[in-house]
Parts: sequence; structure tokens; C-alpha cells
Amino acid sequence: MTARAAFLERAKAVVIALAWIVAFSTVGVAVSWTLGHLPVRPTGQWLLAWGSGAAALGFGFATWLVGRRLDRRGWDALGWRPRAGIPLGVGAGVACGAVMALGAIGLAVLGGATVRRTGESTPWGSVALPLAAALIAAALFEELVFRGYPLRRLADAVGAVPATLVAALGFGLAHLDNPSATALSTVNVALAGVWLSCAFFSPGAMPLAWGAHFGWNATLALGFDAPVSGFVFGVPGIAYHPGPHAWLDGRAFGPEGGIVTTIVMFAGTAALAAWTRRVRVGAGAGAG
Repeated sequence: MTARAAFLERAKAVVIALAWIVAFSTVGVAVSWTLGHLPVRPTGQWLLAWGSGAAALGFGFATWLVGRRLDRRGWDALGWRPRAGIPLGVGAGVACGAVMALGAIGLAVLGGATVRRTGESTPWGSVALPLAAALIAAALFEELVFRGYPLRRLADAVGAVPATLVAALGFGLAHLDNPSATALSTVNVALAGVWLSCAFFSPGAMPLAWGAHFGWNATLALGFDAPVSGFVFGVPGIAYHPGPHAWLDGRAFGPEGGIVTTIVMFAGTAALAAWTRRVRVGAGAGAG
């Protein structure tokens, strides 16, 4: 095959992949919007969970319809058959995300941020339960959109590394309009996209990515009431106050807007890549 023919073949594969991803996105948005605008839905604290759940269900349906039924991708390829099983994969991911979030908070505290208990009378659970449900659903929704079928379909066309970079860029840009977003916060969210893509391509697959995403957000929001990508949820009983250096701890955007997150994202991604490589080398040695 000549270089020109190879280029045209690759370009064709990319166009086809993008067409499938557009179809996936169209179905996901349509179903999500429909579910989110049903005439009967909760109000107050549970409204956010309803919206996040509708988005997760919409793109879950799109994954099944477009990815599984129409494009005939197996559940293995879509990331839903990890070696350890889905519950263990999610649990391991939650632990991974929590450890990284604790690392970011710890570095922020070393740089001048403070965490203190408050004397609020509002029960913690009255806010934490609906918020946890919203964060679980939102993490799944974002993983289905930015990892899952779109990432796999693009990786089949251009390779895992280029697909990861493209998906991570999209993930970062999608948070550009969040409150208090900065150039550094956008870079950090993109780095988080690389970290989560590494989780998706690891033996833990989609459950690990989903759990890690939730573990990170939940630890920041529920554990410390720190801003998550610019959003403050007002969890009672604890208060996080950023330090004097916005470049370090992200100030109003939260730790994701500062160097503390840059550090832990590089460390977490390196650890995931090393673990994946070790598991695959071990599997290869066992097969041999």
C-alpha cells in the first residue's frame, strides 16, 4: 500500500468514526433531554440528581443502541467487562479517586488553605445523600460521553494515544465555561481526562474510570465542601477555605484550578500506566 493510499484509508476510518460518534451524541442528547423534561420530576435537593440521572440514562441508552446494537461493539470493547468485575472495579476506582483528592487537599493545606468543622445545625445527610446520587450519576454521564464508546471508536481509527489526547482536550474545553474557570483549570481538567482515559484502557476499564471520577468529586465535595470544577455545594459540618495563592490551590474553582491538581494528576496517571503495564506483562508471561 502506498503512503497516499494509507493516508486515505486512515482518513476514511476517522470520518466513519466521527459519524458514529455524532450519531451516538445525537441519540444521547435527545433521550437525556426527554427524560430530564418529564412533567413529573423532583424538586429541591434531588433535582440535580434527577438531571444527572437523566443524562446518564440517555447516554447509557445511546451506548447500547449505537455502540452495541448498530455498530456491533462488544461489551468488552465498551469497557464493561473488567477482569475484577464491575462492583470491584468501581470500588477500586472510588478508592483511587479519593486518595488523589486527599493528596490535592493535603498539598493545598500545606500552601495555606484551611479545613475546619462548623457548628451548622443542618443534618449532613440531608444534603449529602442527594448530592452523592447526583455525583454518581454525573460521573457516569461524563465517562459515557468522554470515554466509553466515543473513545473506543476513535481509538480504533487513530490509536489509543491520539484518541486519549483528543478526548482529554474535549473534556477540558467542556469545562471552560464553568464558574471561575482559568487557563490552568482547563489544562488540569484535560489532564484529568488523560488520567480517566488511562483508567478506561486499563484492566479496570469503565468501572474503574467511573469510580475514580466519582471518588475524586465526592471526596472534594462531601469530604471537605471544596469547590468541584467551580461549583460549591454547601455541604454542612465542614468548611474549606483556599489559601492566598490562586495558582497553587485554584481559589474559587477549587483544587482543580491549581498546581496541586497538576501534581496529583501526573502522579495518578503514571501510577495507572505502570499498573496496567505490569498486569499486561504478567498476563503475557502467564500465557507463555
